[in-house]
Amino acid sequence: MISEKYGELAKRVPLFNGLDAEDVAKIFSKGMTMEVEKGNVLFYQGTTGNQMYVVLGGRIDLFDGKKHLTSLRTGDLFGEMAVILNEPRSASAVAGETSRVFVLSETVFEKLMTKRAAIRILLNIIGVMARRIREMNTKLAEARASLAQTVPLHNKPAQPE
Repeated sequence: MISEKYGELAKRVPLFNGLDAEDVAKIFSKGMTMEVEKGNVLFYQGTTGNQMYVVLGGRIDLFDGKKHLTSLRTGDLFGEMAVILNEPRSASAVAGETSRVFVLSETVFEKLMTKRAAIRILLNIIGVMARRIREMNTKLAEARASLAQTVPLHNKPAQPE
């Protein structure tokens, strides 16, 4: 029954794609699952971090200052950029409702997983980041097209008389 639970997580959570139930169970045994009450902050923008998170249930909201960036749901990964880039967090993470998250620290990632599992997780993180870049590129193109339709061009070349 436990292996079914971890096998299901391997299928539903992009971070665990390509891993078998045994690998996922091992990762969960080394990581930490926590319940976060609505309104509680998981981390603040600008702080350093060595943990990444997976939403197991509920909703986590990301903010740039007071501006809401996005809402994350079950299966979504967040916090990975600070871990991978070793840079301050680019947003704050706040529980939009009571939520459960899985916390994977850099130490666990580096020392306690098999090389095969670590490589698979890295590839999955790259996939998540690539999808986010594609989504942002699409939104940027749509915003540019919308702007081009609504803003008159003032710098047209002069017409000869």
